Amino acid sequence: MDNEPKFNEDLGATIQKTEPTHQVNKSNKKLLVKYILAIIITIVLIGSVAGATYWWRDKTAKDFEKTLNSDISVLKKAKASLEKQIADGKDGGVSNLPTPCSEIAPEASVIENIQLSITSGNTAALEGYMASSVDVILAASEAYGAQTPTQAIADISSFLTDDINSWDYNFSLPAVTLNTYKQGGYAQYFSATSVVGKAANNHVISFSFDCLGKIDTVFLTGNANLL
Repeated sequence: MDNEPKFNEDLGATIQKTEPTHQVNKSNKKLLVKYILAIIITIVLIGSVAGATYWWRDKTAKDFEKTLNSDISVLKKAKASLEKQIADGKDGGVSNLPTPCSEIAPEASVIENIQLSITSGNTAALEGYMASSVDVILAASEAYGAQTPTQAIADISSFLTDDINSWDYNFSLPAVTLNTYKQGGYAQYFSATSVVGKAANNHVISFSFDCLGKIDTVFLTGNANLL
């Protein structure tokens, strides 16, 4: 009987020692469950983020592809249009380009009226025979350049003096004289179709024409020796 209390005490001590162990195990299990849940939640979140990222990238890639395809389509159309224009230019465009024209002499009646306008001093009559722009060149000077018909006539009038003899131009110059002019420093103003006159005071005037037979150049020199 003396040993019974001791047994109970030992048993109680054993029970007391056993109960905390169970509590620790339960606590560990709860922590393990929380840890597993945290891992699962983390995995789910990572998966969601990855999925969202993939969706965004996929959408962006598709949008970019659509834009790229649209740009390519526009470029293809532009390329086709340019190729057609080039083809049209090769086939028929060249024939529509302006061709350089050669100067031609006007009719004999026009030439006669031009000569008469100088010999009579009626320079205003020249306007009807001029192109819209006339180059007026005064030898050994920088005058005058491109002029309107009105300005060109004023230049010619100032070149002619009040002396009636200055209007006495000879427009039937010998071939040898004309050839000399054509080989001199101002040869470009003495072509085969130019109308050339020389006055008694040694002045020379030359009219050149465009491809329509209009006066487009007037050459003036106060000294035939320059030619």
